[in-house]
Amino acid sequence: MNLINFPSISVIIPVYNVAAYIEEAVNSILNQTIQDFEIIIIDDCSTDGTIDILESIKDARIKIFKKDKNKGLIYSLNFGFKIAQGKYIARMDGDDISLPTRFEKQLDMLENNSDIKVCGCWLQRFGNSDKIIKHREHHDEIVAQLLLNCSMSIGATMFERATFAEIVFDQKKKHVEDYDFWARVAWLGNFYNIQEVLYYYRAHETQVTYLYTAIQRQADVGIKLFLFKKLQYNSIIYSDELITKMLLLDKQIALGEFKLFFKWIKVLNHLNSKSNIYSGVELKNVLEVLKRTVLFSIYFKKTSIGITKKWRIKALYYLSYNDLVFILSLKSREMFKKITC
Repeated sequence: MNLINFPSISVIIPVYNVAAYIEEAVNSILNQTIQDFEIIIIDDCSTDGTIDILESIKDARIKIFKKDKNKGLIYSLNFGFKIAQGKYIARMDGDDISLPTRFEKQLDMLENNSDIKVCGCWLQRFGNSDKIIKHREHHDEIVAQLLLNCSMSIGATMFERATFAEIVFDQKKKHVEDYDFWARVAWLGNFYNIQEVLYYYRAHETQVTYLYTAIQRQADVGIKLFLFKKLQYNSIIYSDELITKMLLLDKQIALGEFKLFFKWIKVLNHLNSKSNIYSGVELKNVLEVLKRTVLFSIYFKKTSIGITKKWRIKALYYLSYNDLVFILSLKSREMFKKITC
């Protein structure tokens, strides 16, 4: 029993012009099998009737806050987190849907595993896409995957409020605020993703993901550098400029830079074997994916950054036996396809 009358869960929903979806989103919360929650909705000066729809939903647990100026998502998130009273915070976007057992299953995981501070799940995209987003399950996997991409979907998570009470979303990380948040809190407690779809993520052309893909890709690199630098490699030898260039593959690459990048990957594994910042197995897997992504882009994609056939041949001398086998096996498949077509 909640003796001081605070809810178990504070549901934070920032909204802006989601009139077409908000009723369905809120109803998906009201229909949860766990009913001990407050719903904190922060409106960023919507102009499409979102507020009218929200005010028509009669439930005392819904608290609507209307900003006097459009200040953006990050301001809304920080405000919502500050006023939340629940033991746990659950995030939700105003155009998505939570399945009825989402809160029950996430709350059960958090309440019965004291080391787990954040619980996410798989997501089912719908709208103009039907892909299932299958996030990794355990903490070591999730944290290592952050070196490649944002491996937790914050809109589908529930987490212990007290653990993250002093953490705020960075106003300078617009459009990648969630990725930056996870990168900074990953060592405060364990993450976990339930291996089941509990959240429907609506895909449409007005989302940040669609509108700001190029900006996000650039900003992601800064977060990855922050995470790689936890291994304390020599950032003068392996400069931010070099690593950024190799991660984005959007500028001319010298053979010396190519060689240095692959040496950097070896250095990371070596440093981690001493510091154990990341799981050794998971880091090796992630760095292998990173290597192969770079090799595939260089050897099998058309680029506009001046990589010639002669350049590619010379670059082979800097690769390991396994890297060469990877390239040759893909080349063989490519040739086989051409022959059989």
